[in-house]
Amino acid sequence: MAMQSEESADRPSASSPGDRLDSWKEIAAYLKCSERTVRRWEDEGLPIHRHTHKKKAGIYGYKAEIDAWWNNGRLRVEELEHSRASQKPYRSVWLAITLVTAALAVGVVGRFAHRLRGAATPHHIESLAVLPLKNLSGDPAQDYFADGMTEQLTTDLGQISALRVISRTSAMRYKGPDKSLPEIARELHVDAVVEGSVERSGDQVRITAQLIDAANDKHLWAKSYERNLRDVLTLQDEVAQAIADEVRIKLTPQERIQLANAHPVKPAAHEAYLRGLYELSNMTFEGVKRTEQAIQYFQEAVALDPTDALAYAGLANAYYDQSTLLRAPLEVMPKAKAAAARAIEIDDSLAEAHASLGYVKLNFDWDWVGAEREFRRALELNPNLPRAHAGYAHYLLTLRRTDEAIQELHYAETLDPLLPESHVNLPFLLFNGRRYDEAIEAGQRGKDDRVLALSYAELGRRVEAIAAADRGLKSAQSPVIVAQIASAYALAGNKDRARTILSGIEAQAQKRYICGFNVACVYATLGDKEKAFAWLEKAYLARSD
Repeated sequence: MAMQSEESADRPSASSPGDRLDSWKEIAAYLKCSERTVRRWEDEGLPIHRHTHKKKAGIYGYKAEIDAWWNNGRLRVEELEHSRASQKPYRSVWLAITLVTAALAVGVVGRFAHRLRGAATPHHIESLAVLPLKNLSGDPAQDYFADGMTEQLTTDLGQISALRVISRTSAMRYKGPDKSLPEIARELHVDAVVEGSVERSGDQVRITAQLIDAANDKHLWAKSYERNLRDVLTLQDEVAQAIADEVRIKLTPQERIQLANAHPVKPAAHEAYLRGLYELSNMTFEGVKRTEQAIQYFQEAVALDPTDALAYAGLANAYYDQSTLLRAPLEVMPKAKAAAARAIEIDDSLAEAHASLGYVKLNFDWDWVGAEREFRRALELNPNLPRAHAGYAHYLLTLRRTDEAIQELHYAETLDPLLPESHVNLPFLLFNGRRYDEAIEAGQRGKDDRVLALSYAELGRRVEAIAAADRGLKSAQSPVIVAQIASAYALAGNKDRARTILSGIEAQAQKRYICGFNVACVYATLGDKEKAFAWLEKAYLARSD
């Protein structure tokens, strides 16, 4: 495309979100026109920023914002430039007045057209994903900060019930791979994506975000926000509110309140919280060191700011994730409960805290009524929280409401295809619901050899059960999984193999916590009732989950 004006202004080339242009000259070069033209285009809405500090004179712009402005107003700018090129300097004063009036009208029409555009295209946006925000600090050690901002923006948007928002866990897998936005959207089954960048300088934070219609890779909106670190939660809320406005999502009164109740943070405390969140989010299955490090950061955060509800919620989550797999429930569950209760006491609107308390009530207190109340409250506050959906599914399964549990977990997996196994996975839920054929189908899709072995064994398909158990044992790291595979061997008739595995598990029990319930299940399958009841008694006393 070539614009018929005093200069040629081809479409701006693709840019990385947040790239900065530090002068009129750089902006003009980027737009391939003269400085005089881009100065004039500022009156037409070209997003220009000015340094507030006297020692730092001049202007700057961000490519993401300029691209969005160009894509949204290209026709209007072309018409205006064409009109300017056709005018002659000796026109009458009255004609000049007419042109000014027309220019103003064009501006109004342009803004009105923008509203129409916003109302038409985003009408179809009912789901989105926040892709990992890029760290523009130049320091890889600051990745935790950008990832934390990504998670908080995802959480804020997740509070909007009319939007389906993909979890940060699943979106983070696109941090490295170079895939097109339409391809990412297809894989995540979303209508739009939010991408952008985070730049931190001292206590100043700048977020540049842009909303993109995934079907046609069209920029719908872009804007930069800059705040002091203490106001970072307000900044996140503003971005989420702007995105909701752009896609014409109607917020409920409660959602408006939630997106307007941000409070200042203590920078050092919030930084410790983000570091803890980073460690917890990148934890592996046997992530003892990372959960311990996360707990230390969260404890540092609450020591610096005893009113930091987010840090208490993170602490509750970290303690819960250690239970059974890494630590004895009696050692960590009371701490998780206390941290979750404190977070709710400070801020009752934190969905994560209610979800954590729900898990404790379900798996440690065995308080079904209390667990249901907390999970429902978490989902009321954040309908897009996979952890709350998975916890509620676990609760429903406990009450043998299997159909409802499956439906709930199916939805959780649409929000987070990489839902951590500790939060209940679909194949194991189907197995526990005694839907063995369905469990096998789900296990094959998810490559869950443990569930395949158990389900094949229950159906009497012994050869397939033992083959799956052999595969599962090679990769199993947790004694919980190993014990379940031992049960599969016993069910499939290979009792000697089951007893050998049991001996190894009981040897480990001399050095670390072992879930007694799973050991009891193996002995029950072997027909050794005396040892089965002995281990069940241990499990009961240890509050085994």
